[in-house]
Amino acid sequence: MSTQIGPSAANGFSPYENHILSGSETHVMLFAFAKENKAADAAVALKRLNEKKAEKAFGKVGITNLSSYTIPLKGKTAVLVYFDYAGSCYLDAVKDFESVGPVSVFDMILDPHPRAVQDEQLWLQMEWINYIYGAKPADAKPEKTAQATRIKPDREAYYRTLHQTVWPGVCDHMARAGNHDFSIFLVELGNEIYQFFYVENYATEAQKEKMKTYADPTYQRWYNAAAPCLDPLPGAVDCWVKMEPVSE
Repeated sequence: MSTQIGPSAANGFSPYENHILSGSETHVMLFAFAKENKAADAAVALKRLNEKKAEKAFGKVGITNLSSYTIPLKGKTAVLVYFDYAGSCYLDAVKDFESVGPVSVFDMILDPHPRAVQDEQLWLQMEWINYIYGAKPADAKPEKTAQATRIKPDREAYYRTLHQTVWPGVCDHMARAGNHDFSIFLVELGNEIYQFFYVENYATEAQKEKMKTYADPTYQRWYNAAAPCLDPLPGAVDCWVKMEPVSE
């Protein structure tokens, strides 16, 4: 059984710790691999997580806005679940997720990340390194996107610094583009460092057209500093590979 950790057990001065200590809703992405020949079963099980009965059960433990994704990595199918979490302790999110009945079926379908094993869990709660709130119109439905890339090991420290001290102009650019709840998560797979992001976009067609030619030198300077730190996966577009959403 995992150790109970209170909300003040981890704190500091980065945006990550400050957000956790604020008491605001946090954001989580979980990681596992599908067992050999079990990718299709994983997709079926993931769809069931969005059924009304499951949504109600998740809501009781503070989990909402759940979506799931798959992507081929290292010759396997990686399975990822994103959700908003309103529980009192951020590090209990994976335990609360695994406590919900429909999740138990994954025991026969997934292989855990080695670090999840040492915590006696099936799913690994990945490291949340960046969050930008952005814009959220009240009556609009967002377009949800999740993508993946790798970080060059020798550039990890610099890349982390860029994302733990995000320039205000970068946050402004994200908001102008209609982005909300932009989160970045990291996990190591062997000697490689993988990065996944989730974002909700509320941009109107007019906004999308404007942003195609919108000149933002602050954002461009920041991007020019960050992009060389990445080691894109095969088939990447602008350093990123889109993950496959699992339909509801």
